[in-house]
Amino acid sequence: MIISTIGSHSALQILFGAKQEGLNTKIYCLKGRQKIYEDYKVTKQIVLLDSYEELLEMQPEVNEIFIPHGTLIATLNEKVTEVSLPIFGNRDSMLWEMNREKNHQLLEKAGIRTPKSYKIDEIDRLCIVKFPGAKGGDGYFLCSSPSEYEEKLSVLINQGKIQKEEVLGAQIQEYIAGVTMYPHYFNSIIYDRVEMLGIDRRYETNADALGRLSQEKLDIGLSYKVVGNQPLIIRESLLPRIIEYGENLLTASKELFSPGLIGPYCIELAITPDEIIAFEFTSRIVAGTSLYVNGSPYSKILFNEEMSMARRIAREIKMAMGQRRLDELIS
Repeated sequence: MIISTIGSHSALQILFGAKQEGLNTKIYCLKGRQKIYEDYKVTKQIVLLDSYEELLEMQPEVNEIFIPHGTLIATLNEKVTEVSLPIFGNRDSMLWEMNREKNHQLLEKAGIRTPKSYKIDEIDRLCIVKFPGAKGGDGYFLCSSPSEYEEKLSVLINQGKIQKEEVLGAQIQEYIAGVTMYPHYFNSIIYDRVEMLGIDRRYETNADALGRLSQEKLDIGLSYKVVGNQPLIIRESLLPRIIEYGENLLTASKELFSPGLIGPYCIELAITPDEIIAFEFTSRIVAGTSLYVNGSPYSKILFNEEMSMARRIAREIKMAMGQRRLDELIS
């Protein structure tokens, strides 16, 4: 069995986890970016690409399974469903992730509270503006009025940080003052259960360094672009609700795009003194899971061994092979 992915995002973890489970590895990498994978020796098979578009016509090897991650969605957008390689997970789930209306629809179907959304002329309080795609917060900005929205948007367009066609997909949400966190779930077809394997927080430049809202008084351009991740353990009393959110999202996904979410997924949450609010869901492995190459406290308790998200994917694939159920995991 060969586990493959593209050279970016969480590729080091994905390939290392596959090797831990005794599987072969392979990486599709843009020319000039292969050195890190050579240095860390996570694979001996590197396929160099001029662009990720080549994946649309790439012929897989026998017994090759491709693990998608955020870079695939960010670069190919809706073409992700056309990748010719056998993909671990449900291809349709990625379409629901990248479309903000569908993303919100799934969260609502799961009964999970989301921030209020606004049209431009409705902005009457502090809001955050988000743009489509898995860009890690790049281009997001805060505004409190329609005029401020137009002013900041114009600057971003002129700077080339936002394309005009992306504006149509922009989402304007009320700003939630809470602790953000990203629980990492895994829907196991083999065990028929949802596993919560870890939680991270994202470190964003330069919003975190500036103290979130205080930067509005400074003459410094605000950026929510993610540059790294931090581990997080929540109060144990909150854990049942976090797990319930993951289970409810899975149930809703089965109704909206059967057979629903398969393998890893994530919900972007904010915890306020009164409630837990979800901003969006992610339908595949997230970069924050790379914090836990040796497993998190949650995965350690669940499996009593080192279990990263990547190794969990490889383990599920191995077990499915042994039970002749591999077709239930790939699309």
